Amino acid sequence: MSVRISLTEASRRAPRILEQGDSLQLDEGAPPTLNDLAGALQFALGDGRIWLNDERMVMIQTQVVGALRARMIASSGMEQTRKDLLRVGWGQGVQLAELITKRFKQDNVTAALAAGPRVHTMEGFAKVVTKRFEFDTAKRQYLGEFYWHDSVEGTEHLQSFGVCDCPTCWLQVGVPSGYTSTLLGFPVIFREVECIGQGAQHCVVIGRDAASWGDDVPELELFGLKGKRNKPSQPWTPSTSVAFKAKKAPRDLGQIVGTSAAIQRAKRLLEKAAVYSEPVLLMGEPGTGKEHFARYLHTCGAAPDAPFVPVNCSAFLGADPSELDTLFGEDGMMVRAEGGTLFLNDVLSLPPNMQARLALKLHDRERHKMPYRIVAATGRNPQEAVKEGKLRTDLQYHLSVLPVLIPPLRDRTGDIPKLIEHFLDLHSSRHVKPLEGLTGRVFDMLLRYDYPGNLRELSNLIERGVIYAESGGKIDINHVFSMIENMPQVATRLEPGTTTGDPTSVAKIHEGWTLEEMEIEAVRAALIDADWNISAAARKLGLTRAKLDYRVKKFDLSPG
Repeated sequence: MSVRISLTEASRRAPRILEQGDSLQLDEGAPPTLNDLAGALQFALGDGRIWLNDERMVMIQTQVVGALRARMIASSGMEQTRKDLLRVGWGQGVQLAELITKRFKQDNVTAALAAGPRVHTMEGFAKVVTKRFEFDTAKRQYLGEFYWHDSVEGTEHLQSFGVCDCPTCWLQVGVPSGYTSTLLGFPVIFREVECIGQGAQHCVVIGRDAASWGDDVPELELFGLKGKRNKPSQPWTPSTSVAFKAKKAPRDLGQIVGTSAAIQRAKRLLEKAAVYSEPVLLMGEPGTGKEHFARYLHTCGAAPDAPFVPVNCSAFLGADPSELDTLFGEDGMMVRAEGGTLFLNDVLSLPPNMQARLALKLHDRERHKMPYRIVAATGRNPQEAVKEGKLRTDLQYHLSVLPVLIPPLRDRTGDIPKLIEHFLDLHSSRHVKPLEGLTGRVFDMLLRYDYPGNLRELSNLIERGVIYAESGGKIDINHVFSMIENMPQVATRLEPGTTTGDPTSVAKIHEGWTLEEMEIEAVRAALIDADWNISAAARKLGLTRAKLDYRVKKFDLSPG
């Protein structure tokens, strides 16, 4: 019969194993790895249960989490909600520590501690990056630093309340406190020192043994580790000026779609810059929608109905000097932009003589107010362009008074579902083609694709699907992806008696195929999935039965 002991007792019995540890000395593949942890996650299909080892789990949308938090704040206030969620997080951390020690029996506490951030990542709360942690159980000391990217709590708080003046990932920060304290056998408290809910790029979380935080450690009371304190914790008291407010309907400003922290940060900077007339420099990879953001900035300004004049600066490459008038002349674009915005797209492409003239104009701005705002855009780092001699130093300083970074799509993957919906509505309306939507498999693939062409590529893929799909049907993989894209990986099909193979690239599967061959394969796969039930297969493909019947006869398909 096995005897259960606490980790404190385990530490006393095996001091050489548990006494000290440092994440930098841990082998990269030390178990439990992310794959080991994923192996403990089981879906009992049709049984209504999801298991992480022997703990029952549920799947819940992040929006539901956000709505629940917002309702708690509305009912109980920010401070009480923070305390309640910290306690819940602590309890979850304790349970996860017990689960890890039960599932992965080992003597290496450093590896067990390293598994905590991996579980946090696997559960979908954030992408956790461990900078470093180290501990000494004999001295009851711990120090750790972690980065959380795309935190669920921080993102949901931003969407409900906007930027907060205190950290907002309360549930999530309670989890590592409970987890680490349980494994080490002494109180370890984690706190956020930076949070995306405060407008930071990512959350920075620091863990220390309770003694290292000093005398004011109210978390000990919250977690039931010592008696109550009369004095409240000043650093953890949120502003009382933040009140519950419902989400506003999106403003029709050429509509910037997305609620991720990265896009919210860019929008917030643009809205702040909009009330001033200083030059704004938009920096972002090709296809990120810099002109769209420039129009948003213009619309948020004091004169949204004034002219917005876009200039494609690459058109001036190799141009005759006389074409200076196109931009600077009496009837040039600068004159047409008076009262509004002059948008200089791909500003690094301006030839040297035009850069010199523009720098002079911007220099005069310091003495005379310009009758228009200049917004410039570049897909490169302007400082690198200066070093390479492709941008004048004085022009770089003039243009970058208010720089705004437009995030690539890979940094705002949480926005992809909304963007897919947006582009689907846009292109189906534009081409007057009603569609039922996308099949599940192409939607999954769009979520996994890395989009080297950013928003422009996503828009193109959806437009291609709209054009190639049957009217009234659904967009499928063969309508969207061609041999051009470097496809995401998909799992191979499992037939009776086979085992799971290595993930195979769709591009490799379809290499050398014609569009008709891809269509035949899509129809055949749907028929096999539906056991050759024509009606069921037609529903999978988003086709009518008559249209599928036609293809079966056309391609001479049969169950044999």
